[in-house]
Amino acid sequence: MLDFIKGKIIAVKLDRVIVQTGGFGYSIKIPLRVSRDINTDDEILLYTSLVLKEESINIYGFLETSERHLFEELIKISGIGPTTAMNILSAYDRGTLYKIVEEEDIKSLSKIPGIGKKTAQRIFLELKGVLPSLEYEKDLKYEDILSALINLGYKRTDAKEVLEKIYQKDKTEETIIREALSILSGKDGK
Repeated sequence: MLDFIKGKIIAVKLDRVIVQTGGFGYSIKIPLRVSRDINTDDEILLYTSLVLKEESINIYGFLETSERHLFEELIKISGIGPTTAMNILSAYDRGTLYKIVEEEDIKSLSKIPGIGKKTAQRIFLELKGVLPSLEYEKDLKYEDILSALINLGYKRTDAKEVLEKIYQKDKTEETIIREALSILSGKDGK
């Protein structure tokens, strides 16, 4: 329903940001480690997950689609709600969490408030094999960008050719798309 929000950051709080776009201000919950790297007046693109409950509607935001995917996998696990999932993503980046799950490191996962030994074991059981490898995440990011360029009307072959030249794992999706659009718009103009 709400795939992403792009706009200007009006306020940064410990666990959320207020993003202004289209005359609206959206309160979006984010992992704590993300809030340290963003500032008021920055432009931001957050991939969102909308969680509806009887008593509340909350928007959760992530800098990468793969992190959103991880959040959505976590909240599918019995006993893990959005708050606990955000606590996990606030404490550990994606790579560290994959390693914890693969090694079944109960000690590290139990450091998160609300997660005991049994909950940690349930997380290992549910996520092991479900989570794609880090290499797959790179492919997923690549595929998301390719899909976005195709949806903007560019030919698949042209978009793929440009991505093969500029794609780098450490670049954000937004940066790669901006660079690709710059090159592709130059091709169309020739």
